[in-house]
Amino acid sequence: MPRSSAFGRDERGQTIVVTALMLVVLFGFFGLVADVGWLQLNIVRAQRAADAAALAGAPYLPGNLAGAVNAALNEASKNGFTNGVNGVSVVATQDGVNPNLLSVSVSGSVRTYAARLFGVNSFPTSRLARAEFILPVPMGSPQAYYGIYKLCTNGGTCTAVNDPGGTVLPTQGFWGAVITYGGNRGNGDLYSTRNNGAMLNTYYDANGYQYLVDFPVGTTGGLVRVFDAPYCATGKDTAAGGQQLGTGDHWIGGNAQVTTKYTLWNTSGTPYDITDDTVVASDGGLFDDQDGVDYTAAFGGNRAYGGSVNSGNYTSKPNCAGNAYHNNWWTMNPLSPITGAGTYRLQVTTSDPDNNNTNAENMFGILATQTAPGLPVGPHVYGQSRMCDYVNVVAGTQLFYLAQIAAAHAGKTLQITVHDPGDVGGNATLRFKQPTTAGYTDATFSWTASGGTSGNNVTSLQVASGGSSLFDNQIITILIPLASTYNAPTPPGEPGPGWWKVEYQVTGAGNDTATWAVTIRGNPVHLIVP
Repeated sequence: MPRSSAFGRDERGQTIVVTALMLVVLFGFFGLVADVGWLQLNIVRAQRAADAAALAGAPYLPGNLAGAVNAALNEASKNGFTNGVNGVSVVATQDGVNPNLLSVSVSGSVRTYAARLFGVNSFPTSRLARAEFILPVPMGSPQAYYGIYKLCTNGGTCTAVNDPGGTVLPTQGFWGAVITYGGNRGNGDLYSTRNNGAMLNTYYDANGYQYLVDFPVGTTGGLVRVFDAPYCATGKDTAAGGQQLGTGDHWIGGNAQVTTKYTLWNTSGTPYDITDDTVVASDGGLFDDQDGVDYTAAFGGNRAYGGSVNSGNYTSKPNCAGNAYHNNWWTMNPLSPITGAGTYRLQVTTSDPDNNNTNAENMFGILATQTAPGLPVGPHVYGQSRMCDYVNVVAGTQLFYLAQIAAAHAGKTLQITVHDPGDVGGNATLRFKQPTTAGYTDATFSWTASGGTSGNNVTSLQVASGGSSLFDNQIITILIPLASTYNAPTPPGEPGPGWWKVEYQVTGAGNDTATWAVTIRGNPVHLIVP
């Protein structure tokens, strides 16, 4: 019996040892599982930091690599990964093929706990993110000028606008336009007007409209000019269906003074980031509190401002026909001409408090010039993602440039919005013309209006019927799928690749102000799978 008891005690001792060893293994196993979970958590953190860093830095490309790297490093640090601290390395590089693409790698080591029992003190980790910045879609012009239409005088004569050297600028089919802060968005300007009927306009943007001016490498003596920058009210033609004369400046309601502000900024290579912009030139108040009218027979028309038609309404207004910049060019930066390549932003606003109770519309055009001979390409002026235009619509078909859609957008969706089209006589129809190597074709699209109507797989959109707009004060969103084979072709005779057009077909005359915006869904910054 004693031998049996001793044997039992030996068995119990062995069991304790085995159990202890098993517990060590079991705890080690759980420890390793915890280490793996900790590693996975830190991999996710590193990926998020890399993603955030790439998205933060990409908007500085392609022109400001130093800014892109700095923004990426700062964003990675905010997410717990500071370059050079605790063995962390954050590297941001510009892609060698696509200069709009930024790659960011975040690497370091993850401390272990249970794995230390096996001599493993840390796990290496590295994550990569790539983000692409797609520049704003150029709108309205592939040329060195923007928003140039024609000057029509009383009696039905319309003449082309010349540049300051006397060279004819072929019409682009519309004038640049802006309505004052005290106006109503139902008159066609979606962003500069405070009111929407009796309510506030939720789309109002005090920053107004932005027009980009690209000067190429080799530029010397670069100047930015504005045509008919001041506000000078004109009349309507007595012989051509009431067409607005000159560039079409007019009061929509009342006759209060008009203030228009023009500011030229250097974008420092980051057109979507205005925080680093610097002022190159401004109007300096030159176009503040203007309430003049053109009394001449050529531009007064049926609104003679003191004649029988408008007797008593404008008799006290000064005659602005002699203003040096009325129907003429004003140079913004004669004292600071531009040298070398760069992108500049011309900002046009009417948000000045002087316009609080003013409802009027000012029309203008923009031109960029430079003096270096023999450059392979010249300056380019265009709207930045959105524009407001004014068209003295005549019966028939008109074409104007809408936007340049690059080949990089193949397989994506082109989104066009237009606000308040169709203020014309008779019927009016819009078509969107897609470029091909042989010419232009009608694009197939789907559309939805803010008033609740919609359509699918159509090639035209009627916007007026019998002289009445079908989309008064409405926003229409047009979606056009781009084929995976889309390559931004250049139609014969066109100045650049990928320029789409709008066809405006009407059966009667009119004066139509509308606001356009063009984007590629997913812009401007998005991640790309490494």
